Amino acid sequence: MALKLPEGDLKKRLDGYLSGFRNRHGLEEGETAGNSVRVTVRPGDIRSVLTTAREDLGIMHLSFITVVDLKGSFGLTYELLDLRGGIVKVRTSIEGTEPVIDSVTRVYPTANWHEREAYDMFGVAFRGHPDLRRTFMWQDHFDHHPLLKEFEINTKRTFEGLR
Repeated sequence: MALKLPEGDLKKRLDGYLSGFRNRHGLEEGETAGNSVRVTVRPGDIRSVLTTAREDLGIMHLSFITVVDLKGSFGLTYELLDLRGGIVKVRTSIEGTEPVIDSVTRVYPTANWHEREAYDMFGVAFRGHPDLRRTFMWQDHFDHHPLLKEFEINTKRTFEGLR
């Protein structure tokens, strides 16, 4: 499969990305700033928006996913690179004590480890992830997510048999 990078100067590409998202999805917010496009979408639309980014707009790389604990909700940002200097940041938020959002690993395979890390550190689950295991913390006997703001460092741990 030959890789075809988006063409045109940066400003035209960014404007094209923004209008491409607006024409296909109901964005909550959208703007261009510097070398990036920032859009905010509903959590239920995340997979379809990222599918549009990859398949219709030709943005081939998901660089990372960040999660921010907002105490009662979580902000997620998916950063995409067009490999020619353009950046697309797709933001959404989810609520609840056991937050769940659709996995995008079928759209961007690089999401696999990012989603696992978000699950491990924040407890955000990704519906449809092919292998949602912890990445850094113990698989068993550790039901905590250390980057949650409510996480206490002196949380009692039960590593039976290891002490």
